[in-house]
Amino acid sequence: MGEVGTKAVVAFHRSLYLPDAVRDAVASYGDYTEGIDVEEGPEEVTVTLRGWDPGYGDSFVDHFSNHVLFQSIVLTRQKLGGLA
Repeated sequence: MGEVGTKAVVAFHRSLYLPDAVRDAVASYGDYTEGIDVEEGPEEVTVTLRGWDPGYGDSFVDHFSNHVLFQSIVLTRQKLGGLA
């Protein structure tokens, strides 16, 4: 699936990103990696992505991060009773 060398660490600060949104992205992208590790700290949720297809390049991490942001927006709107 992936190759050695495709690894990235991304920290999502809880002031902007919801941990549930991070978990959703991990579930959605897990099949495209050799592994995803998540560490939930008091201020940040840190994700380590390993072993994705190198053909995706850096855009893989960008898409993962955008998924987390989008899900954070959707979940926040749902909690506030707005449009999802």
